[in-house]
Amino acid sequence: MAITFVGFYRQLGPTEANINALRQAASPFEALPDFATKVREFPSKLPSTCKLIGSWAVTGGQAPNVIVVEVESYGDLQFINNYYLGWLDFEWHPTATGGVQRT
Repeated sequence: MAITFVGFYRQLGPTEANINALRQAASPFEALPDFATKVREFPSKLPSTCKLIGSWAVTGGQAPNVIVVEVESYGDLQFINNYYLGWLDFEWHPTATGGVQRT
């Protein structure tokens, strides 16, 4: 049975090597092309047992960004943690329903 998880995530601070590039760029994706590639390729890299329901970034303020996934096991969450290792820090929370009914 699939379980739906809400993940709150924050981008890890840039390294000193990236700070100047970030200051001069129009967007973080322009300054950090490796990260931009990871974000674009993420849905296609997910295991077959993991489904991306949605994700959104919160602009301004201190609120975390959000991702919602449906997984078969904790291994799927670990895959996401490892995929973004060094870039994003996740905090996972299961939903109360345990998953979305599919017909």
